[in-house]
Amino acid sequence: MKNLRQKRQNSGRGTLRLLISLTLLLAFSSTSLGAVSAQDPRHDPPVVEEALLNQVKQRSDSLDYLIFFEDQADLSAAYGMSWEERGRYVYETLTAQAAESQAQVRQFLDKQGVSYQAFWIQNVISVENSSRAAFNGLLDYWEIDTLTTIPQVFLDESVVTVTPFETTFERATTTNLAHINADDAWALGFTGAGIVVGSIDTGVRYSHDMLIGQYRGNLGGGSFDHNYNWWDAITPSGQVDPFDDHSHGTHTTGIMVGADGEGNQIGVAPDAAWIACKALSSSGSGSGADLIECGQFMLAPWNLAKEYANPDLRAHIVNNSWGNCDRTYSSWYAGVIDAWVAAGMYPVFANGNAGSPCNFGYPPGLNTVGNPARSGNVTGVGSTGNNNGAYATHSNWGPTDNPDTLNPNGYPDLKPQVVAPGVSILSAHSDSDSAYSYKTGTSMSAPHVSGLVALIWEAAPCLMGDYADTETLIQQSAVPIPYDTSNGDEGPGNVPNHATGWGEIDALQTVTGTQDLCSVLQGTVTDAGTAQPISDIVVRVLAQGDSRNDRSTTTNEVGFYRIPVNSPEIYNIVVSKFGYYSETIENRAISEDGITETHDFSLTDYPILYFFLPLFIR
Repeated sequence: MKNLRQKRQNSGRGTLRLLISLTLLLAFSSTSLGAVSAQDPRHDPPVVEEALLNQVKQRSDSLDYLIFFEDQADLSAAYGMSWEERGRYVYETLTAQAAESQAQVRQFLDKQGVSYQAFWIQNVISVENSSRAAFNGLLDYWEIDTLTTIPQVFLDESVVTVTPFETTFERATTTNLAHINADDAWALGFTGAGIVVGSIDTGVRYSHDMLIGQYRGNLGGGSFDHNYNWWDAITPSGQVDPFDDHSHGTHTTGIMVGADGEGNQIGVAPDAAWIACKALSSSGSGSGADLIECGQFMLAPWNLAKEYANPDLRAHIVNNSWGNCDRTYSSWYAGVIDAWVAAGMYPVFANGNAGSPCNFGYPPGLNTVGNPARSGNVTGVGSTGNNNGAYATHSNWGPTDNPDTLNPNGYPDLKPQVVAPGVSILSAHSDSDSAYSYKTGTSMSAPHVSGLVALIWEAAPCLMGDYADTETLIQQSAVPIPYDTSNGDEGPGNVPNHATGWGEIDALQTVTGTQDLCSVLQGTVTDAGTAQPISDIVVRVLAQGDSRNDRSTTTNEVGFYRIPVNSPEIYNIVVSKFGYYSETIENRAISEDGITETHDFSLTDYPILYFFLPLFIR
């Protein structure tokens, strides 16, 4: 009896202690341990897309879907690094994050015997032929953010395609290239040499007369090395030699770099090199999973055994002439785009076309740009005629509902950014090494811009990897094409607008404007009291001669700023932010191109009360 009474007393005291502990834990949790609160989105169960949920209800197996994870890497530090450093940093950061955050889910999928592909370029796993039981099991993994269907896309190509023909090329330069003054840019010595453009498309006929010389895998003397230069993401086991069973990718690559080495050019950057990843089938359609894989290949190409990924061999520019008919933004490709830009790569997307399969009218009207072209932080490209500088009515319009956060230039919802020739464009065809065809669509316009970026980065190497300043130069040098899209947010005189953006690209004007941009002012801004970096500091570089040479930027999350400037010129560098005393360095002479000057600042903060003190002293 005594033992029983003692047990009850101990039990009562234990219960009391448990209640007190729980009360204290709940009180403490509600105030100090928000990380374990049910309101914390990191501890919410996965969100299931409605379309996927409907599929799950209709069948018990053969489910294909994407698993998006909560954790997202902070890549902001990459922006202050050199080309080599930033590529490696982005690759290593993303691969480490994916390995850690996906580990438990991958173990579960392995136990379930589910076929899947794990990606690192964005924190995603693609699942094929899953059972309903496996799907249901994933709902217990709170590190998962969203489960969605796998997006399907198609080529941004209109129905106007002339039958391919064999020819011995007789024109030194196609009319569309002469119209944007590409030949005049070449005459200045800028042909894209040293720059690598990437094609995510239907593949490329690498042996074509206009493409074989520019293929990065061409070792000369009839020898080729396709490792790190080509990947087939859709053919079972992959095809080792680059090929194109549709011709679209061959055509777009020709517009970027095509030249035969005998004075005939069909490409904007005839001395740039190309690499390619096949993500679109012979029918012109593609799976989102394959496109993510190709996006990954562009950032860190691997060998033909899919081993030893190397970000040092990544593309400088990636051309994407594909999309869908969505009229609202989808973030399914956002991780790829963000990783590209962080790694210094330039993303170009075709704006899409009216007609089939989207069934928009001619012109298509407002808000017809599809995904991923409607992504805010990419250069969206629409179409003009072959050589008349007029808006082409097949070209889809903005605005976008995903605002530009990197380079809005006063118009964050604008789409397209610029336009380029896209009607009856002559380029290479995949039927044979000497086949050509005329194609029409924004698919043909986008590679004009990709090639132009190659010219810019050859002319101004200090801009390499600088997405925002490069896009601004393209926009500022474009030939305005006023067009009333009646959205109410067009610029003065309808420039820019949602049909033609800032206007039609002009290669000569753009390259001429970049030649003096190869001097750089850079540095880090820190807090004088804490020595910690300060983000969002406004850095203004004010020219003492020509005010058109004024530049401005803001520091990133590690307090770093970098501004390409014209030379020769004398500048004042002014840094400021509310809450800090501003500082100025005066009369910095930039006398020649190619100079990089580092100017660090240490700012002293002032009490916020100091700002309001004049209100109380009267």
